[in-house]
Amino acid sequence: MFRHTFYCLLVTLGLATFSGCERGPLENPNWPQRYPAAGTVSYQGKPIEGADVTFTNTTAGSTGTGKTDADGKFQLTTYVENDGVVAGEHIVAIRRVDVVDNTPADVDLSAGGEAVPPTITWIIPEKYSNSAKSGLTATISETERNEFTFDLE
Repeated sequence: MFRHTFYCLLVTLGLATFSGCERGPLENPNWPQRYPAAGTVSYQGKPIEGADVTFTNTTAGSTGTGKTDADGKFQLTTYVENDGVVAGEHIVAIRRVDVVDNTPADVDLSAGGEAVPPTITWIIPEKYSNSAKSGLTATISETERNEFTFDLE
């Protein structure tokens, strides 16, 4: 009896797994409509790799994020990878820093050793990391292609 129940459970789980794969990522009906959005970030004419890009629509209370690749290109995600962002006006923040841990490797923090503050180097000016101060905006369209170029100085 147990063996039969076990096999039935395995078959049911297997079917559920395969049917889930056919549909792709699950979409929540409560999520707002999103539109694909992408772009490029450069600083002083050079592409910036590893920058965090954030689009915030304050009216809709929605935020999408992306990370730049070696060519400075990014795609935005709100809920599911590369699903885009809601339509409308967005304030934009772009942040790229290098953080160096200065605590010696032989310091055991779990045994009461003290950490040395890290060194933070801004790769692009810090002002761009705050959407309220960056001066960067973008309008996401429901009908047009949403491609943005941010050439920071």
